[in-house]
Amino acid sequence: MPWITVNRFPLTQDLSSLASAIRARQLPCRIIEEQGAQHLQLADPDRREELEALLQAWSQNELEVQSAPVMAPSGPGVGAQLRRFPVTGLLLLASLLGYALLAFSPLNAWVPWLTFYPLAMTTEGIQLLSLEQGMEAGQWWRLVTPAFLHFGIFHIIFNALWLWELGRRVEWVLKPWGYLFFTLVVAIVSNLSQHFWHGEPGIFGGMSGVVYALVGYIAIAQRFRPHPALMVPRGLLIFMLVWLLLCLSGIVDFFIAGGIANGAHVGGLVAGAAWALLQRLTVKQKEQ
Repeated sequence: MPWITVNRFPLTQDLSSLASAIRARQLPCRIIEEQGAQHLQLADPDRREELEALLQAWSQNELEVQSAPVMAPSGPGVGAQLRRFPVTGLLLLASLLGYALLAFSPLNAWVPWLTFYPLAMTTEGIQLLSLEQGMEAGQWWRLVTPAFLHFGIFHIIFNALWLWELGRRVEWVLKPWGYLFFTLVVAIVSNLSQHFWHGEPGIFGGMSGVVYALVGYIAIAQRFRPHPALMVPRGLLIFMLVWLLLCLSGIVDFFIAGGIANGAHVGGLVAGAAWALLQRLTVKQKEQ
């Protein structure tokens, strides 16, 4: 998304009150120093009229500055937020359904259709088939659907909270269709990463690969092309990275039954970071 320069100000002019007003209204803006001036830039052209009205009020000292946290824009209630962030809502719903399929025995029969590896009944019991056998049968959805399976109440709560907090921010930046495409791609990458990481068939799942893709995307996007919606406290990102290192060390396996899908976490993190880098390179080429 290209930044649009709406106004320029001298380097000596104090824009702190204007910046506070912009944050309070959650406008997707930034102020950068360029060519000996302060450039006020907007990321969403649909909100230019709102920004220009704010600038006029600010220049005439008619602006009431309100303090507000910098976060992804949201409505007053859950319903309004779900309408604004439909893809995040659908991902949460699919994850809750994936948890229900595993948590309630009458629904267990649907689980084999969502696992990464196809399941087959043999004389020795349930057997996991290879990825190739599933692809040969045209079951390509298995590359994505393990992301929706959750194996416990804490598993679904942990992933749902992070998906809600980070997913809305990235959906605001990428827009719903772009975010949906992003999610499908990083889910496939994280599931394939777990497949190659583990080396042999096994049952795994969870939205954490996508969550780590969001972490990677936000960390890199904010480094090269800051956006107000992606202004996540650095401590949260550091916490996620420390958690990843703890999982890789094997310590967490002693406390969580079934182990951790480290391959999915690493693959998702790299995929999200790579997405932000490619986006940055694409925008940079357009600006040249």
